[in-house]
Formats: sequence, C-alpha cells, structure tokens
Amino acid sequence: MEYRYEGNEGEMVPLSAQQLTFSTGVQELPDNLCNGRGLLDKVTLPEGLIKIGIAVFAYCTRLSEIKICYTVESLGKAAFICCNQLTKVDLECSSSSPHHGLKTIGAFVFSSCRSLERIKIPSSVNALGKSVFDGCNILLEAILSTTSITKIPISGFADCPFLQTVSLPNSMESVGCKAFYQCFSLITVIVPLDSKPIEIGPESFYRCVFLANLVLPEGSNADEASFVQCTLLEDRFGEKADDIVHGLVHRFDNFPVQKIAYYNSCTTAEELRQCVEKLDKKESPLVDDFGMTPFHILFSSPEPSQDLFEILLDKFPHYVLGWKDANDNTAMEYLLNNWTRENKALLEDALQSWMYNRLDCWRSDDWRIRFLPTMNALLAQEDRVIRMSWFGIAWSALKHFENVESLSILEMALWKWQNKGERNNDGTKRRALDRDQCRSICGADVVIPNVEAFLGIIPSRA
Repeated sequence: MEYRYEGNEGEMVPLSAQQLTFSTGVQELPDNLCNGRGLLDKVTLPEGLIKIGIAVFAYCTRLSEIKICYTVESLGKAAFICCNQLTKVDLECSSSSPHHGLKTIGAFVFSSCRSLERIKIPSSVNALGKSVFDGCNILLEAILSTTSITKIPISGFADCPFLQTVSLPNSMESVGCKAFYQCFSLITVIVPLDSKPIEIGPESFYRCVFLANLVLPEGSNADEASFVQCTLLEDRFGEKADDIVHGLVHRFDNFPVQKIAYYNSCTTAEELRQCVEKLDKKESPLVDDFGMTPFHILFSSPEPSQDLFEILLDKFPHYVLGWKDANDNTAMEYLLNNWTRENKALLEDALQSWMYNRLDCWRSDDWRIRFLPTMNALLAQEDRVIRMSWFGIAWSALKHFENVESLSILEMALWKWQNKGERNNDGTKRRALDRDQCRSICGADVVIPNVEAFLGIIPSRA
C-alpha cells in the first residue's frame, strides 16, 4: 500500500503503509509519525523538508535506505532507531553551501541499525547526540572528518563490534565516556595533523583490543580508564593511560613514511616522493612497532589515495602487501574491508601488483587463465563477507600454485645434481640417465613428499 502524507494536524501514517510519499510544502515530520510501521520499505522525503522529529521512523524494520535531503536541518532523537534493515543512509550537503543543511543529529538516531555498514557525516553537521550509532552491529567505517563537531558523545559508537575505521575532524576537542566502548575490531582512528589537544574520557576505548593506528595531538590527556583492555596499546606502551597517550603522541616519530600514509588525506604525492627519496640516504624501518608497513597504514584509512599507493609500490616490493601486522592482517585485507566503488581502481591496481604480477613471474598462461575467474568474481562482489571469502579462495590458489611450481624447480635441481654426480671410477662421465632413471635415484621420492608436507600441499607420509 502506498500512502501520501498531507501534513494535516494529527495525521498519522497507517500501519499497513509500504511506501510513503509527501505532498509539496511539508516542512516538518511530527514525532512518531511512522513509529513501528513494520511494513514500510520505501520512503521518498520531499525537498524543502526542514525537520525530522523524535522517533519518526523508529522500528521501521523493513526500511532499507533513506536519503535525507540537504534542506533538513535536524534529525530528532531516535529518528531511525532499530531500523534493522537500513543499509544505506545518504546525508546530503547543501548544493550551494556546506553551511546550509543538516546541523544536528540527535541522541539514538541510528542506534541499533544492525545492517548499516558505512556512514559519512556531511560538513554542515556540528553536533551529535549520545549513543547516536550505539549497537550498529556491522558498521565498518565512520567518516566525520569534514564536520565541525567538537565531541564524540557518550556511547556514540559503543558496541559496534565490527567498526574498524573512524576519521575525526580537526575541530575535535574530546572523546566522551564509552564513545567506542567494546569496539573490538577498531584499528584505525584518523586524527588530522592540525588538531587541537584531545581529552579522552573514561572507558572511551574500553576493550578496543586491536587499536593500533592512532595518533594524538601534543597536549592530549586521558582518564586512567580510557584504554582499559586495549591489548596492543598496553603491550607496547604499558597499562598507564599517561604512557599510552605519550606513545600515541609519538606514534610515528621514527617512521616518516608511515606518518605520511596516516595523514594521506592531507598529504601530496610530492611530499611522499621526497620522503621516500630520503630513505635512500638514511635507512628507516619498513615495519613499525605494530608490524604495520606504509601499505597497512594507507589501506586501513578511509578513502586511501591511489597516487600515494603508486609511489609506495614504486619504492617497496609488491610482496610487502602480503606481510601480516600485529593484528594478523595483511595490507590487502584492510583494503578489501575498506572497499567502495570509489576505490575500485585502487583495489584492481593492488591485486595486479600483488597477484597477477606474481603469476607473470612464473610464465604460466595456464594458471593465469584458471586464476582469472576468481579475481573477476572478487572484484565484482560488493558484499563484504562474500568478497573476503573470494579473496581467501584467490590467496589459497596462488599459494598452492607457487608451492607446486617451487616443487618442480626443486625436483629439476635434484635431477641435475644426480646427473652431474654420475661418473665412472676413472672420472669419465657415464651415459646420461633418462628422466625416469634419474628420478628413481636422485632422492626426489624422499625429498619431495616431505617438502610437500611442509608446504601443506599433502599430508605427511611419515
């Protein structure tokens, strides 16, 4: 059933509504207008709308996407709370000025939206309410870098177990109590280079066990309970909050390339090129204290720069893309998790460098042809879980191929060694052995099975 809202006093959307449109001139949606409309799956908001009231779309469990037009100035408390199927939220900026449009997002607005994967807050926003994204179960990335907010509110992103990447604005002054409480997967928080000192509240990063990629401005401070059970930070800097803050302030002091990769959104390709060139004169470690290479840092950031990637790849070998950091992740896994349509070209380049080029080194057209469908399936897949599954298949296939080819080279080396050693008593060379004879006496029947077991190709025969 389609329902057209006229904006009359006391008018409510019926429970049976599946699609909702609005009459021209509607500027405000009253509190609870569609609260609990479990059949509603499509909403087209009108241009000229200014305010969305309290709990307007709360518990609309079939609503899958919403586009908030740039004329909307505020989202009321719990406006979309528990919209479990909401996967896409488009928060528009003004078409004429970023200073016109959405300014405030109230408390609990997107709380428990369990299908929301990414959120990008427009530059016009200057305030977020408490628990605004609390309980967003599969939220991966939150980009707030262009906003003018000064605080991550209390429990702003609490209990977002898959949240991996957050970018903050340079207006940030504080991170509230339990802001990232139990964000178990949080790895990267980007703080701009020109940020003011930040005050970290109690339990702000409680149990962010994988948090590694964070820099704090000089003068920042934290509550003693700010980083409780942040395993990686505690292992490297100690359990005291002051020591952790000091470590994060100086996170990249000895890693200039990693530092540029961290600030990639405000770094030019020329700056990175100059930094890399200096490394030829003065050595700098490729892996930092958290096992992260510049590729890890770059690919775990939101909207990574392709220009910077190409410079890094020109300087460092492609196989570094497969190195694992302290979180047991490769740079490629970060990139695949951060995949969006916008960085598809970057993913293609990275896969070309890391996988296709490795296949080319073996000069095997057969393996390349067999590999191609897997790579195409990976690049075409937009679902993160399925995409990571295809990556696992591709990675396993590549390792298997390289192991098989390595065994062939080993076997040829053994044959060559045996032929070279076959001489008569007087020192003259014996008649050349044929392939089968050489194989039976060169040791390949003993060496190869054990090497295969070591490489995991077949079970050990011992």
